[in-house]
Amino acid sequence: MSEAADRLTPEITSLLGEAAEWRLLGLLFEYPTEAWREQLSALAADMKDEKLKALATAALEYATEGLNIALFGPAGTVPVREVTYQGGVQFGYLMAELAAFYDAFGYKPDAAAEADDHLAVQAGFMAYLKFKQAYALADGDTEHAGVTAEAAANFLKNHIAVLAEPVTSKLETFGPDYLVEAGRIMSAHAGPPPRNSFPLGSPLEDLDADEFTCGPSAAGDDLVQLAP
Repeated sequence: MSEAADRLTPEITSLLGEAAEWRLLGLLFEYPTEAWREQLSALAADMKDEKLKALATAALEYATEGLNIALFGPAGTVPVREVTYQGGVQFGYLMAELAAFYDAFGYKPDAAAEADDHLAVQAGFMAYLKFKQAYALADGDTEHAGVTAEAAANFLKNHIAVLAEPVTSKLETFGPDYLVEAGRIMSAHAGPPPRNSFPLGSPLEDLDADEFTCGPSAAGDDLVQLAP
């Protein structure tokens, strides 16, 4: 048995599997080019999870440029950028935070592809972190592995969780089955969105009406009458 094989503990093997899963899920939300088809085909061939392999097979059969634009384009029915769902967060602040996250771990998404807050880019970052954690463990660097694991957990909770559930909800109305299932898998990993995340311009439904009042209305004699 080789030294490399000796290092593949169950934990490392599991992390590599998670990295492959996140990479595949991210690809499903990318624009389908010829290079995309080659990457997805190669990844599906090595995928042991039959459900994920089936999702990749369906994407290769049904994904088209037109479908991607209709769903995820600028005027698409399913927004897949985090800024859409991060109510109250300034666009520049969000993008700076994501760029800092990516730079800290040396993640360089394709600048010609999607914006840093796009779900496909964020899923790719999760895959990258899982791989880096597995590599650190294989190298015996438990400290670096711990830092990477914490970063992955925080990114999943504070960013992907903002997107996964609402995107999946919209896909259930407008999207094909393979994307609906991909969204459900992401949602299961990420959990519900943080309570402070809501679509821009949406009503603050969680506020208690009794707590959010402007006080009693003015008496009739106190109202200021404007001259006609």
